[in-house]
Amino acid sequence: MDDIKTLKKIRFLRELDIPLEMIERILLNQDEFQNILEQHLQTLQLQVENLAEIQQKCLKLTQKNILLLDAVVDGEFYADNDYDKDIKTLFQKITEFMQPYSVITIGRKTTPYQLVKEMFGYFIIVGFIFLAMLSVLGRHLFTNGIGWIIWLVGTFIFWVLFMLINFHEKYYEFQDVDFYIFDSHKMKLKSIMAILKQTTHQLAKHYFYKDIDNVKIIIEKKVGGIGFGPMNYYNVIYQFNMLNGQHFTVNSLLYEKDDQDRKLVYEILEYHHVHIIDDRNFKAVLIQKELSLYEYLEKNMEKD
Repeated sequence: MDDIKTLKKIRFLRELDIPLEMIERILLNQDEFQNILEQHLQTLQLQVENLAEIQQKCLKLTQKNILLLDAVVDGEFYADNDYDKDIKTLFQKITEFMQPYSVITIGRKTTPYQLVKEMFGYFIIVGFIFLAMLSVLGRHLFTNGIGWIIWLVGTFIFWVLFMLINFHEKYYEFQDVDFYIFDSHKMKLKSIMAILKQTTHQLAKHYFYKDIDNVKIIIEKKVGGIGFGPMNYYNVIYQFNMLNGQHFTVNSLLYEKDDQDRKLVYEILEYHHVHIIDDRNFKAVLIQKELSLYEYLEKNMEKD
């Protein structure tokens, strides 16, 4: 019966055209429903505006009485700058509307299972180290059981300290109309509990794209790696400058394996008409199809 009730909730939310990613968040935390509903309303409003604009473009095309396919293939519409602009805008809007973005995550986002496994591994490591330290002091500590009590208490204390020092969760989650920044710095214990409860969104900082003044993209070439020797990698940096004066940076390391998330973040920013300062012409990656993102940067950074 619980499964049937859950399916009814999913069906109801899908009838509202709420994406599956957001439905999952609602099912995991009922308190998210109102917040997600407000986000979804903004998404629907954007779609309504896009459809209205597409409708106007289609009306203009019918009034001009020009065959759209022939105009595109033969390039006849290039003679009319206004028409050229209308056609390009129309295609852009149609493409954006037909290909909605899913949630794009950049950075470290740990699942509860990964965190538990990581915590267990740390406990084993700290336990062996503390056991070795006690053994040096003398095996007689373990004859009456006091040593094991000291080991257990000491291991737990050092394990907690080790987790608080080494744990750092930081990710950026880009959605259709808004984005979240989660950084465990200065709230590590609270962050660990939030990951286990899957409530990190309640601690994350929430922003809308309309609140962005500009985003500057910086690409840094780095050298690092172990094992087979040094290797090149790139740090794609997004510097967000908000209208309220806030500033924050999104670092995204790129190795040889191409990652589409960086391209999608750029496309999302463009979709929301965010002013992008792109000194390296990062947008060119979206246009060319011959090279992967890493290969493209290797080729163009060498030129610089």
